[in-house]
Amino acid sequence: MKNHSTTSIILGHKNFGELDKLVFLYNEELGKIKTIAKGARRITSKFTGHIESLNICKTQLYFGPRNIILTETESVNTFKKIRESLEKTSCALQIAEITDKLIYENQKIEGLNELFLETMNYIENTENPQIGPIYYSIKLLDKTGLIPNFKETETNISIKYRKLFYFIQNNSLEKTGQIKISRSENKEIDEIIDKIMKTSF
Repeated sequence: MKNHSTTSIILGHKNFGELDKLVFLYNEELGKIKTIAKGARRITSKFTGHIESLNICKTQLYFGPRNIILTETESVNTFKKIRESLEKTSCALQIAEITDKLIYENQKIEGLNELFLETMNYIENTENPQIGPIYYSIKLLDKTGLIPNFKETETNISIKYRKLFYFIQNNSLEKTGQIKISRSENKEIDEIIDKIMKTSF
């Protein structure tokens, strides 16, 4: 397979060499992959505006002998309303970060695209965006088999948060969105998620 066309989620990018960028993608066919966008740092680059984190893009890939080259991108959804809000942007970027941390290169997660789109649409249209990354993180940990069974596993996590995690594991985003979480609780939940991720690697 030399060339491949697919729809991808942009997880992030970083500078590579003098003019290029490494672009991290996720798509259903290939899983999480690392690509090179040649000339992407030029002001006149055709990639400008398309390879921003969290964009959904149509992507053209070329499989070279050493690297995968990102040859073309066309934005399908840039979640413009999210980017107009600092709070919503912060919540959305947490999704890109945890996805990049939890998924290995070439790993595929069944239903991840649907979970991503569901959560991003929720963040875009809600006044309670902070629940979005919590829901997404717990669902993704569950999909990857990293979250403990709080009914059967001994843990030092408080009963309140064990019940919350179990509820989110087994309910929709619509129901989860009705939960009110304070800033201090949000911080504690983030710390628990971070500990689960660290003990899983």
